[in-house]
Amino acid sequence: MTDGLAVLSLLVLQSCPLMAAAPEPRSIGADPQLFVDDVMIAAKQGVVRTIHPCRKLPKPVLEPEHPWEGNRVYVYGSVLYDPTAKQFRMWYMSNPIKGKRDPRVNRSRGCLLLYATSTDGLRWQKPDLGLYEFDGSKHNNIIYGMDSPSIILDKREPDPAKRYKMVGYVAIKGKGNGAAACYSADGLHWQDYPGQPLFKCSDTITCAQKPQTGEYLAFHKINAPVRGHTRRLVALAVSKDMATWSSLGLVLTPDEKDDAWAKGPDQRTEFYDMSVFPYGGQFLGLVAVFRKTQRLAKAAPQQSRDDGPIHAELTHSRDGRTWRRLDQRVPIIPNGPSDFDAGCILGMINTPVIVGDEMWVYYTAITTTHGGALPAKRITIGRAAWRRDGFVSLDADDQGGVIETVLLSPPGVRLFVNADASGGALKVEALDESGKTLAGYSSSECAEISGDSIRHAVRWKDHDQLKEGSPLRLRFHLKNAKLYSYSLTP
Repeated sequence: MTDGLAVLSLLVLQSCPLMAAAPEPRSIGADPQLFVDDVMIAAKQGVVRTIHPCRKLPKPVLEPEHPWEGNRVYVYGSVLYDPTAKQFRMWYMSNPIKGKRDPRVNRSRGCLLLYATSTDGLRWQKPDLGLYEFDGSKHNNIIYGMDSPSIILDKREPDPAKRYKMVGYVAIKGKGNGAAACYSADGLHWQDYPGQPLFKCSDTITCAQKPQTGEYLAFHKINAPVRGHTRRLVALAVSKDMATWSSLGLVLTPDEKDDAWAKGPDQRTEFYDMSVFPYGGQFLGLVAVFRKTQRLAKAAPQQSRDDGPIHAELTHSRDGRTWRRLDQRVPIIPNGPSDFDAGCILGMINTPVIVGDEMWVYYTAITTTHGGALPAKRITIGRAAWRRDGFVSLDADDQGGVIETVLLSPPGVRLFVNADASGGALKVEALDESGKTLAGYSSSECAEISGDSIRHAVRWKDHDQLKEGSPLRLRFHLKNAKLYSYSLTP
């Protein structure tokens, strides 16, 4: 390390307010610790937080091609990998204008829940399931009637008949509209929880589950006033059993920074939907940010009067209830450059799919802005990708930077870092509760990390493991490097 970086490290050490009195150590699991927020950081110097937009494919991975798909397919919901069958499973939605369907699935304003499988996540097959009729034939992949279907595999559920759970939006004649919840043993044959609809909401909803408690979280769209305009916003309802839900009200609303672009009376920012998933000891969310540019004088069939582009941004929460935005309002899934998603990024799956060193998120892609008319408006499903843990990094330039964690109670003794140091270097030192460098674990004794890997093993001159059971801090020294995450494992 350079002398300048050593001085910088000393300044961080001296300025860190946590050195005066050691607090209680923070317990962390073996999951990677990301740098989306500063909750687990005691001090940092010389680093900047960078949001990394996704890498995209040049064309959709799934498109409408059958009468029961119409001209639009959406993935508000879910893609899960089944290791037993060695296949990806996708639950998606269509909204065909025409076609007579089985009355049992005609309960969601014409929306149908469909099913597809893939061996590589790129080429999808739509199996002939024979469950429900469409235009007099059961030769289709329809598995239920649901708007905005969001599915989870509940690994805490003791009843095998309820392993899969789904929330979505229904409009049932004589019963009203709102949220619905269902369960299934196999993800194909669905049963309703009683009392549908379960609570009032609008037509987008996604489901997540709290890992620590098993509690279910339903993030749904409502319309409410914010700074003089009624807008689409994100609200939360919670449940312990999927049958009884409590409303916690609004959890995410646009702030003044979101409206900085707006000039005209009809212009404002709204939130169309938010997909939420537990990741790295916290919750992350992908929110569809709708920049409403105008209100059209009139609309054709299946056309909205509210026009404007939609892209996805990253949000974060430590408890699933209190949500925050990053200071940089950078699209994590931007529009374009291909035509198929140049207008809108709408619904997204409710958990990334981990494939090798990458994270994949499938999303609803629209050719036009929200108010576009048929036939120019075409809706398909695209795939976005990042390196694993790669939404955000803390970056240092050639002047160097330092990141120091809060006091940790590590679950393991092996330290791994996800970092790109291909143009520079990264070292780590371990500190005790008082902030003193542990003997044998200084940065000068750490083997320098270079190169780009999601799993660099950290080693010191005489150690490749940390001391088991001892609270510690970690201090990362970076130069021309990006640090995405770290993990402590057995």
